[in-house]
Amino acid sequence: MEQTLTRPRTFAGLPRTLYPVAGLTVFDTTTFFGLQSLLVYYIYFATDEGGLGFSVDSAIAISAAFGACTYLATIVMGWFADRVIGAGRALGWGAWIAAVGYLAIGLIPGPIGLAIGLVGVVIGASSMWVGESALVGGALNDFPTKRESGFTIYYVGGASGAFIGVLLAGILQSSVGFTIGFVISAVVLVTGRLLYSPFRRRVELTAPRVAPEARATPGQIVAVAAVVSAAAIILVAVVASGLNPATVIGAVSVVYAIVFFTKLLRDRSLDAEAKRSIVGYLPFFVATFVFNGLYQQLYGSVAVYSEGSTDRAVLGMELPPSTILAAAPLCSIFLAPILAIIWGKLGSRQPSLAVKFGTSFAICSSALLLLALSSASGEKTPVVILALIVLAFGAADIVVTPSGLSLASLVGPPAFSTRMIAVQYLGIAGGIALAGTAGEWFNPGSNEAMYFGICAIVGISVAVGMFATPALLRRFSGSRVEGDAAGSTRTTSVGR
Repeated sequence: MEQTLTRPRTFAGLPRTLYPVAGLTVFDTTTFFGLQSLLVYYIYFATDEGGLGFSVDSAIAISAAFGACTYLATIVMGWFADRVIGAGRALGWGAWIAAVGYLAIGLIPGPIGLAIGLVGVVIGASSMWVGESALVGGALNDFPTKRESGFTIYYVGGASGAFIGVLLAGILQSSVGFTIGFVISAVVLVTGRLLYSPFRRRVELTAPRVAPEARATPGQIVAVAAVVSAAAIILVAVVASGLNPATVIGAVSVVYAIVFFTKLLRDRSLDAEAKRSIVGYLPFFVATFVFNGLYQQLYGSVAVYSEGSTDRAVLGMELPPSTILAAAPLCSIFLAPILAIIWGKLGSRQPSLAVKFGTSFAICSSALLLLALSSASGEKTPVVILALIVLAFGAADIVVTPSGLSLASLVGPPAFSTRMIAVQYLGIAGGIALAGTAGEWFNPGSNEAMYFGICAIVGISVAVGMFATPALLRRFSGSRVEGDAAGSTRTTSVGR
């Protein structure tokens, strides 16, 4: 009876503290993806059009580096949350820092304002992301069979914000200009943070806290700051030298992942069960890396294909090429609640995470193969076909992203909980960088069929690997895999 009385209050079968975080996520992603959708144009548009007048190549490089660096920054902010301020403050402080970044881009003219603002948004947004994910994971600790439902609700908040942000950003830019649009972004984020404030204390009751023995020393904080500063200087030098920053970021992502997991698996404070859980997580980390490399094609090669090789005429009107890409987050918005209900009803009977990932890759690969065949025909691809392809990616993303976050939040040892989420975002950053590097081999009108065909083959290979993962993990661990990681009994969705 006592356990029933102390169980957190719920709404629709999920803890009520989940919903304020998901609500703030809407404001967070509205501003972030709104900025991301306009950034490349703001950088290369002429000054008399409100832009900075940079070259197109520079605009693409800076925009891509910004996106990947935001995900990479979750590593540092995850460490900072784990060892210094806690997940709750990471979320709250991150919102204020990001808002200052948007204001700087809008109010400080020229490249200086852009540089200061982007640094603020990178730090603030990444801090919010690790805080949000950790708070959602903490709220769901007492609901093990509802974890994926809860993370799906959290994810649909992000997808809704992304759709709203991309949709409104273009309208604001064309009606009031870039700078006022960026200022409005700051106002939107501040509004979201203020609306979240009344719920903050209750939400943070289940948040991961800084363990006294794990608290960072001032010397460690200074050392981390020095490393981050050096990395920023190196990245600026790479961009200035004309090298593709995506390649450098991708290499850094791979090296860091290897070092992190090696250190984790050699940590003597972790027992055998915890290490088996981490080993079970590794295939899903690699899959996350590859999936985001494929998904990012929507904003690279597929976007270019939409502009030059797609018949976008609908009812006598030609749709803007970017409009079709909005189908992905729109699909996520409609599909996520349905999946949340299904996973919640099935509970421990739902498909394993390996099956979910494998199915998602099969869907993406089929879409890419269809695009390869269409481009090989020599005719322009009908807009309906491209829209279906984008919808397929949206459907796959709503499975892979929240499930991956759920797994990362669960298998991480207490002292590494927030950093495990940050490493999950590292996989996303590495995938974005992979897409940026692969894009160098994409030649519109020349090798489109071959390029999309190779992407499809990569996806099919990962799908096969995902379906084989449970058997491989059972053999590796020497026992039947019951949980979200090899040998773990803490959850019930992977390896059954």
